Amino acid sequence: MSRNRKVDRISSRSEKSPSTAFSQKQLPIIQSIVDRSVQRSGLSYDSFVRLIIQSALSRLSIWTQADLDRLLILAERLGLDPLNNEIYATEISPDSGKKARIVFVVGVDGWSKVINSHPQFDGMKFVESAPGDDELPLYFECTIFRKDRKVATSVREYMYEAYTGQGAWLTHPRRMLRHKAMVQCARICFGLPGIYEPDEASRIEAAHKNSGNLSTQTQAIKNQNPHRSTTSFVKNWIHEGYSRNSIKDITKNVT
Repeated sequence: MSRNRKVDRISSRSEKSPSTAFSQKQLPIIQSIVDRSVQRSGLSYDSFVRLIIQSALSRLSIWTQADLDRLLILAERLGLDPLNNEIYATEISPDSGKKARIVFVVGVDGWSKVINSHPQFDGMKFVESAPGDDELPLYFECTIFRKDRKVATSVREYMYEAYTGQGAWLTHPRRMLRHKAMVQCARICFGLPGIYEPDEASRIEAAHKNSGNLSTQTQAIKNQNPHRSTTSFVKNWIHEGYSRNSIKDITKNVT
């Protein structure tokens, strides 16, 4: 009898409905990323939208709600202010019939803010190499220390790889190389994907344009010489390009 009563007690518990066995809790209402950003800014919704369009989104010809959300999510995660252009969106020129590619750029001050605000950041130092023949340093080395790491992270950026001879590289080459070293070291040390510094963004744009030009030239050669190898054209284009020969001149020499 006692065995049967024990079974009855167990079965009576198992037959309880989920609504009585577990207390139901209401899920909290999640605030949208736009609402959170507006709240942090201390501005009205209309003022925030107007300023974000004039600042972080001003370099885009067209953008969507998803693009705005991505920008604000990155700004929130990194602790950056998009209204002050610490982070902003820019676009890579689209191919024919395609939408422009949007990339997110963090200025040098923004990178410094991200590094210094990281809870594990424990200092940073730079080493400038001896000057080369052009009196510019051969490289800059940045080292970042973390509180939770025994070994520091060091990255070298070399002048011959980074120097473009354009813009600030003409007037402040040492500063530009130091910034490059700092950004690359921070990216490795703290794991910061999906963002670029301004010089990187301009290089991506230039590479995209050059890629498009090469693709157009290759197609033109293929149309004129359908039985000739594209590889031969590319090799000849690389070799002859430095002498600034025209496409017609290069075409004649394709084998």
